[in-house]
Amino acid sequence: MKCDSCQEKATVFYTQVTDGKLKKFVLCESCAQKKGITSVDGLLMGGDLLGSSPPQTQIPDLIADLNQEDCSACGFTLEDFRKVGRLGCPECYQVFSREIMGRLPSMHKGGVHKGYLPEGLAKKQALESELAGLATKLASAIEEERFEDAAIIRDEISEIEKSGKGVVGS
Repeated sequence: MKCDSCQEKATVFYTQVTDGKLKKFVLCESCAQKKGITSVDGLLMGGDLLGSSPPQTQIPDLIADLNQEDCSACGFTLEDFRKVGRLGCPECYQVFSREIMGRLPSMHKGGVHKGYLPEGLAKKQALESELAGLATKLASAIEEERFEDAAIIRDEISEIEKSGKGVVGS
C-alpha cells in the first residue's frame, strides 16, 4: 500500500471515528511522524493533525484490512505472501482472501479453478465413454434382433479400440 500523502510505502495504518463515521488513513513513517500519529499523545488530537482526509472507507473493507495483518494459525504475514507468492497454511486463504481475490483475475481465466486433466487421460476417458455408449447400443440392437445394426456397431467398437491403443493406459 502507498501513503495517502506522498505515495511512499505505507507502514502506519490509522483509523479515525468522527461523528460515527470511520475514516482510514494509510501513511508512511515520515508522514505519520509529521502528523504526530506515531505519538500516543498525538492520537488524542487526530482530527486536528490530519486535516483533509482521504476518501471514505466502507466498514467491511476496513474490517478485512485489519484481519489481513497475519495468519493466527501459522504466523504468515501479508508481506510474506506478497514476497513469495505462496501461502503458509490452509487458514491463510481466509485471512488473505481479499488480496487473493484481487490477484486472481490476472492469474486465471475466471474466478474458479476447474482443475487440470492431462491430455492423454482426457482422451482415454472420452474413448471409454464412447465405447460404453456403443456397448449399450450393441446390446440393445442384439436384444431387438437388429443384427445388421449390431454388426455396424460392433465394427465401430473394433475401430475405436484399434485407434485407442496409443492412448495412455489403454
